[in-house]
Amino acid sequence: MAKKQTTKSTIVGSPLTPALLKELHVVDEFPATPKEFDPQANWVNTYRIWTCHGFRETGNQNVGFMRIERSAGKSNTAFTLKVHKEAAEADGIVNVIDAEIQCQYDQLASPVRWRLSSRFIGPDGHSQEELSIQEKTQIEENIMILQTGSRTLRRKVPSRLTCDFSIFEAVQRLKFDKETSLSFDMLEGLSLLKQGQQLSYRGDYPMNLNSNNVSLHRFDQLGDGILPYEYWLDNNHRLVAVTSMNKAYILDDQAEKTIRQRIEQLRKFYRKSKSAVRK
Repeated sequence: MAKKQTTKSTIVGSPLTPALLKELHVVDEFPATPKEFDPQANWVNTYRIWTCHGFRETGNQNVGFMRIERSAGKSNTAFTLKVHKEAAEADGIVNVIDAEIQCQYDQLASPVRWRLSSRFIGPDGHSQEELSIQEKTQIEENIMILQTGSRTLRRKVPSRLTCDFSIFEAVQRLKFDKETSLSFDMLEGLSLLKQGQQLSYRGDYPMNLNSNNVSLHRFDQLGDGILPYEYWLDNNHRLVAVTSMNKAYILDDQAEKTIRQRIEQLRKFYRKSKSAVRK
């Protein structure tokens, strides 16, 4: 009797880095950044969201994408970030988050006011309105005023406050200098307060991507209530990857197309399974 073949499972065993992502065949190269790219001007960055199950061979997959669009204001006091994020769940259920954030033009891209919506789209492609949330929020004199439906909530917040979406913008404007270090508090998902955060420059890391030797600059974020985050930027100050524990945000012009295809695959499998049960 022939032996049953088993799938090889090799533990990853080390933190995610762009070099490791290449070893795992997650990325070969990042989109080229124009030399005239200006982090302080208008730009759009789209990231593919990928997760690792802990093994090199199995369980790793693309689970979503996030697009961030920066619109510079007419003055040097504020700008706007538009965020669109889609995360694919089981059976092709999709969580869609949209946010429009007015930020101060400071080191932290501190949010001043924003609109946030979260909704779920079922396997049939229809929005599940009973799970939808819409919020309108502003901060005045360290008081966060949140409006959702007919309710208005007020909450005191720290003065050096930012959010996780803003950091994707702010880190691109920081100097590549060992002295660069910021202390702040953070609203995760524009909601959960995570205090005692520190963002620091760690240096440049040479690596080989697509047979080219490149150097990426790394900032680390450590703090209470979060997993460590590493932000990887190219020499033009464009954020090309963010890694944290088992998750990576990877700059990818094809990210939206890739995730749309995955969602459709999940939905096809769901319809096929549902049809088999009825039979």
